[in-house]
Amino acid sequence: MSLIGSVIFSGPAFITPKYRSSVIFFPAHTNSISKSLLDQHTSGKQDLLAFGAEEESEQMLQILHSDLIRETIIKRFGLLEHYGIGPEEKYPLTKLKKEFRANISFSRTEFLSVRIDVLDKDPKLAAAIANEIAALADTLKNSMQNERAQAALSLLVRAIDEKKESVRLKEDSLKNIRAKGVIDYKNQSLIWNEEYAKAFSDFSNERAALSVLEQYKSPEDSSVINTKARIQGAKSRVENLQVKLNLLADLGGASVSLNEELSLEREELSRMQEQLGKLKIDANQNLSSKFTVNQAYPAEEKSYPVRWLIILITVSGAMMISIALILLNEQYKDIQYKI
Repeated sequence: MSLIGSVIFSGPAFITPKYRSSVIFFPAHTNSISKSLLDQHTSGKQDLLAFGAEEESEQMLQILHSDLIRETIIKRFGLLEHYGIGPEEKYPLTKLKKEFRANISFSRTEFLSVRIDVLDKDPKLAAAIANEIAALADTLKNSMQNERAQAALSLLVRAIDEKKESVRLKEDSLKNIRAKGVIDYKNQSLIWNEEYAKAFSDFSNERAALSVLEQYKSPEDSSVINTKARIQGAKSRVENLQVKLNLLADLGGASVSLNEELSLEREELSRMQEQLGKLKIDANQNLSSKFTVNQAYPAEEKSYPVRWLIILITVSGAMMISIALILLNEQYKDIQYKI
């Protein structure tokens, strides 16, 4: 009887058969496409073609368990109606979540790949849901990364604009200094100091020569007149060079400082612009973050319930109960006999 009963009650009239469809994929290792493509020092962990490890599998499982994926699948496939849950029932959403968890599961395999399993009475629907969840996981991960990259991109664009303005202001200040005559502080300082020393030496020598000539020559003598002219010329050169050296003393420090700051800021601006190019790639990339091993397809054979297992358990249980009852009955008879 137990055999007949288990056969009858495990049939489709009492237990709705369900079909299993599965998707298996490996998460990709790298998260930054630009780093994989443009970085000259790319390591194995940044390889665009590298499979993910335990960390990436755990991250992908967390994404698969997200509310966004669950709610999207529920709405897209009308699972509230499909599972026969009426909106007027008590706690319909709680029942729907329990049904979702009972029929849709995510796990990590021993090989660190991720597996999506979907059970449903409609084999085509089970396959469609499994494939859609895998696609959504890809979309959601890309969306999360792109959103973060877009935020970083906005911050970097603002920082670049500020850096450009800083460079422009320093360039304007440097132009003003150059307009006043300080173009190359180091070379000008060297040349003007040499010229000043020579002009001052000429001035001193001509004055010494004049003092000697005035002892022996009259003021109208051409040699005295020429010497005085040379002294005046040397004095003018000394005064002119002194003005230039004073200008260097006043503006030379600012010129050197601005040049050094400009050099550093231009290098920094160049690095920021290079980083901007990389961020643009990451902010707009839509590359799959997984390597699909098996896509889901409609199953031909049901996976639930396993009738032979139900029958085996039922028959075994019935036999054990029967044996227990027989033993109890024998013990009862022994007790009655002794009494």
